[in-house]
Amino acid sequence: MRRRKTLLTISFLACTAALARPPGPPPVEERLKRLEERLQLTPEQKPKVEAILKEQREKIQAVREETRSRLKSVLTPEQAEKFEDLHREKRERWRRRLHQRLPRAEP
Repeated sequence: MRRRKTLLTISFLACTAALARPPGPPPVEERLKRLEERLQLTPEQKPKVEAILKEQREKIQAVREETRSRLKSVLTPEQAEKFEDLHREKRERWRRRLHQRLPRAEP
């Protein structure tokens, strides 16, 4: 019984943490860890790769924000509202996909 409660607690915390994360690519730390493991990065390479990944993330985010802003500037208020609705729906689909990929506790 105690094991089951522990598993349920861990699953709940994992779900909560995963759902709190915004949709999109995994955080830099996760990507770095995967690359470090798969490529056997040296201690000298790791901070350089991390810096590149962080810079890439910032640039991508800036491009996304600029694109959304530019698109909204040419839309009517009604279109802009629908555009925001579409964006929210997209985020929700990402959350659902993420939730489906989470490991589930054994009953």
